[in-house]
Amino acid sequence: MVINISTVTLSQPENLKLHILLERDNQKKVTASVLEFPSFKIQASTEKQALEELQKLLYAYLENIEIIPLEIILSQSKTENPWLKFAGVFQDDPDFTEIAESLRAEGNIHD
Repeated sequence: MVINISTVTLSQPENLKLHILLERDNQKKVTASVLEFPSFKIQASTEKQALEELQKLLYAYLENIEIIPLEIILSQSKTENPWLKFAGVFQDDPDFTEIAESLRAEGNIHD
């Protein structure tokens, strides 16, 4: 397994798109939570208030963190045949065709 760590410098800040889950209970309370950050939950009496409080909480949290992309390159599967990458490499080579036919003929002599 190869781990390739690269830091990306952005010329403009990127927007972070998050998914907000709104839940309403029987007591007319609204709970807003972030699917990407499950520990972030706000309960309020209105949807608007819940979203505003959640947004404040997220801004305070994101102010002091940095998001760095990390790419992990997985090695080839153990079941993959490593010789397959060479398959067909000599298919249009007339010299190889001649050699292969010669080897086949020689093998048939010894059978």
